[in-house]
Amino acid sequence: MDKAKVKRIAVSTAAAASVLLGASIAQAQDARLDEVVKEVDRSNLIAQQSQQRIDGIADATSQLFGEYKAVLKTNAGLRAYNAQQRRVIAEQENEISKIEISIGQIDEIKRQVTPLMLEMIENLEEFVRADVPFQLDERLDRIATLRDAMDDPNVNDPERFRVVLEAYKAEVQYGRTVNAYEGVLDDGRSVNFVRLGRAGFYYQTKDGRETAAWDGDTQSWQSLGSEYATPVRQLLKMARRQVPLDVVVLPVKAPQTK
Repeated sequence: MDKAKVKRIAVSTAAAASVLLGASIAQAQDARLDEVVKEVDRSNLIAQQSQQRIDGIADATSQLFGEYKAVLKTNAGLRAYNAQQRRVIAEQENEISKIEISIGQIDEIKRQVTPLMLEMIENLEEFVRADVPFQLDERLDRIATLRDAMDDPNVNDPERFRVVLEAYKAEVQYGRTVNAYEGVLDDGRSVNFVRLGRAGFYYQTKDGRETAAWDGDTQSWQSLGSEYATPVRQLLKMARRQVPLDVVVLPVKAPQTK
């Protein structure tokens, strides 16, 4: 074989070796590239998973922070409420102390109320007997009822005090009203009485021939002239609501000044 042919064979072998070497290198590079790509993909996956965990943690943290603020607000409201309740409790304890003191004084008050009511009844009877003697039996019967209530064990002190005050109220009302009724004089005659508050107290016989007025100074009846027969008759009709209230001229005792 000549040298030229040998040389070409050697060059061809070298070229083939170079091609094979290049192919091996390329394959090695592709394999390495695949590994790199896979590594990058794994890294991206890990990064995505990490981001998801971070987002979850952030959401949970935000929720916890919101709940924490709500708890703080609730605690502030509870502290204000508790402070207010402590003031209420302190005031209630103060009231309880006052009530306990009052309860301790109830027996003493009860011991004082009974003599007070008895004195009020005595004063009322004295007033009625000294007052203008209109409806005297009715008023004295009311006082007798008060005494019965004081002796009745079934009537408690509040009820006794109530009826005593009602009796006083009734006496006050007499001074503000006009009233007419039939009654009997001490001599047994039946007449018509008419009261004008406590300012005037009159009677007139059924036939209208006799008219009189009560004189508080002498504690007796004083006959009136015939000129007062018509005014007293008119006052009787007004007291009975038979005619409208109107002006009448009658003798009235002037109040005494001290």
